[in-house]
Amino acid sequence: MLWGTFSWVALGPVVVVEQTMKAANYLNIIADQLHPYMAFVFPTRNGISQQGNAPCLKARIVLEWFQEHTDEFHLMSCLPKSPDLNPRGSI
Repeated sequence: MLWGTFSWVALGPVVVVEQTMKAANYLNIIADQLHPYMAFVFPTRNGISQQGNAPCLKARIVLEWFQEHTDEFHLMSCLPKSPDLNPRGSI
């Protein structure tokens, strides 16, 4: 599986995830990859990150991390079964 980030401004890192994505794995990725990307691409701290509804994305430790960084960028949550900004589009 691949994890990646992108915006209208720039492409971000792509991370190969070789194991099942668990909350701790996801937390490491957002801390090591998403956080520096958002700081670089959105230095005025007006960026928005979107994530889906997978259980590892909604874990308490992950949501707490995003809460700790709300002054740096915002988190846009998805409603269940809502369309998202997935680059694959609808099939």
